[in-house]
Amino acid sequence: MEYKSITSWFQQVIDVFNRAFFKIGSFEVTLFAILHILLLFFVLYFISSRIRRILQKRLTRFHNSKTDTVLSLLHYFILTIGTLVILQSAGLDLSTLAVLAGALGIGLGFGLQNITNNFVSGLIILFEQPIKVADRVEVGTVMGQVTRIGLRSTTVLTNDNISIIIPNSDFVSKNVVNWSHTDDVVRIRIPIGVSYKSDPEKVVSTLKAAVDKVPGVLENMDSDVILDNFGEHSINFLVRIWTQDFSKKPGVIKHQVNMAVWKALKAEGIEIPFPQLDLHVRSEQQPGSPL
Repeated sequence: MEYKSITSWFQQVIDVFNRAFFKIGSFEVTLFAILHILLLFFVLYFISSRIRRILQKRLTRFHNSKTDTVLSLLHYFILTIGTLVILQSAGLDLSTLAVLAGALGIGLGFGLQNITNNFVSGLIILFEQPIKVADRVEVGTVMGQVTRIGLRSTTVLTNDNISIIIPNSDFVSKNVVNWSHTDDVVRIRIPIGVSYKSDPEKVVSTLKAAVDKVPGVLENMDSDVILDNFGEHSINFLVRIWTQDFSKKPGVIKHQVNMAVWKALKAEGIEIPFPQLDLHVRSEQQPGSPL
């Protein structure tokens, strides 16, 4: 009796898995078919990701932005072809699926505009390469290093080790500052104000000597100091230096330059002024008041 009850229970489970919920053309959608397709999708994604990782390791010495683009496109190409093969092997008529997808696309198109926009923007980024992995970028208030470029979004790692996911459309439709688009060498400008009592020529030579000794300032590209303007309380100079570390350590190089400038000006007795307000009080004698 127990054997018959177990057999009957298994038969009921099999019947549930093979029970058709609905049909797409001649294809019957059953629980078994859904699980079968999901399993094949998992295997497909695993194989595609595995191939991508193997190629990345093999092409390490040729690693660049174009290699990443080719590997990304290969990954999505394998997924696309594999999806079509899985659906076809499962007995699903793709022509019927195309009609259904067209009907659903009209209804979902308005709701998926942002996703489509980001997808197309991702393709533009991969082909035109306005940004690449390892580039130092600034988008709005976000500044950091690009660690991953996907078809929907791009990951930027800030100096605080925080990963920020930015939609790809922002890199296409907004102003993007790429500090390392061609190379890592950039020029930064640091304003310095000194007292009107100071000798401008002495200030220029002092600042130039100070910044040339700062680690990270390129020696093969001359730094310079210019008198920028005459302010209300100070003579304003502009220190311009070339560095390759700014894209990696923006706060550190500025700190080092400012510290070197402060020490040099203090050593030479050059005053850095601050806004002051002179208040003159005048008293007038009222008529008839005693002297």
